[in-house]
Amino acid sequence: MKISISTLGCKVNQAESASIEGILRGQGHEVVQPFQYLSPDVCIINTCTVTAKSDYQSRQLIRRAVRTGAKVIATGCYAQLRHDELSGIAGVSLILGNSLKEKLPEYIDKLSAGVNTPALSDNSTYPPLTLQPYFSRRARAFLKIQDGCNFSCSYCAVPMARGKSRSLSHEDVLHSVKMRAADGFKEIVLTGVHIGNYGLDLRPKISLVEIVDNIVKKYSSVRIRLSSIEPQEFKKELLSLINLKSVCPHIHIPLQSGSDNVLELMNRRYSAVFFKDLVNCIVATCPQISIGTDVIVGFPGETEKNFKDTIKILTELPLSYIHVFPYSKRKGTAAEAMPGHIDSAVKRKRLATVMELAEIKKNIYKSKHLGGILDVIVENKSQTSGFYSGTSDNYLKVLIEGDNLTVGERIQVKAVSFTKKGLHTVLFQ
Repeated sequence: MKISISTLGCKVNQAESASIEGILRGQGHEVVQPFQYLSPDVCIINTCTVTAKSDYQSRQLIRRAVRTGAKVIATGCYAQLRHDELSGIAGVSLILGNSLKEKLPEYIDKLSAGVNTPALSDNSTYPPLTLQPYFSRRARAFLKIQDGCNFSCSYCAVPMARGKSRSLSHEDVLHSVKMRAADGFKEIVLTGVHIGNYGLDLRPKISLVEIVDNIVKKYSSVRIRLSSIEPQEFKKELLSLINLKSVCPHIHIPLQSGSDNVLELMNRRYSAVFFKDLVNCIVATCPQISIGTDVIVGFPGETEKNFKDTIKILTELPLSYIHVFPYSKRKGTAAEAMPGHIDSAVKRKRLATVMELAEIKKNIYKSKHLGGILDVIVENKSQTSGFYSGTSDNYLKVLIEGDNLTVGERIQVKAVSFTKKGLHTVLFQ
């Protein structure tokens, strides 16, 4: 069968879609680009529910898939939590929650046999993480080493959508890195819902620091990138690894708010001062590092002073980028029932303020690298401009002026100028 896979949301979803594609290809199916092939037999939509906007985008993509005339399968976090809403969309053949996602190819076989079995399993039946096939058209590979979350941030639906924290075994992580390296990937992104919790559920226990150390000792030719790590789980031992050439000098540490009052309402487990001291310590040890963060504005009860506290810490810290989101009410979370929900106009104003600051921070970080040499993975070539594009080890998006480059190739470039689209670079000989 001809099958397309559309993915919304986080790197975990992207890694899971790549595993699904690997399984389907292994079974002899033809996996085609979403909405580029005129009549796929099956459209898989891997949904997201982190915000109300994500819900809307998931429904929109599902309806678009229905219009192709294909059998439509909805899976992912939105399918897990809002099964009832998806059931009301005419033309959806199958709804699978996250806990059944890895069995999706089996359900496709049932669909092809004319058996429609809408299904959803609860969070108590999440299977342990196991070794999965992998296929990706991307130049950088994602490896899901962990899933689920044991925390209960008051705004977040992810623990309900993905269950308790569980880790891929040490042996399976190393084998997966070996296979991706053998497939030619020059960068592997270690991802998960909560990778700072990696290995705590395994017996014997193993830490994120230990697994990264083991990877770089065995596969030093591949560069390893870490995805988001919670502030209170960042171990200083990671800094010695980040200073190695085979670990990307880039880390994402979510702040969410610069106000201790709001952090307490969010049920976050650190203070604003702790976060500030952590970032300054990291930069002092690794001056070349790129540090990004997440911020939520308009959380219930956030006063103007609370918001100014957030702006103050964001302004003071040497951050290279900021992802900002307006608070979005999530059904079943503690924040949903909190008093003091913020007016939409106020949220939009605060969002615009942080976005303006984020642009300034990004440009400052880019300007620091003008004239510098960057280690880059080539990811694409524009058919209009003729420039190649890629990502540097410190997470800068670059445009590359050059000829006869290969997607997936790891090269060195020199930064000569920058625009909103990224740093303009030339090959460094």
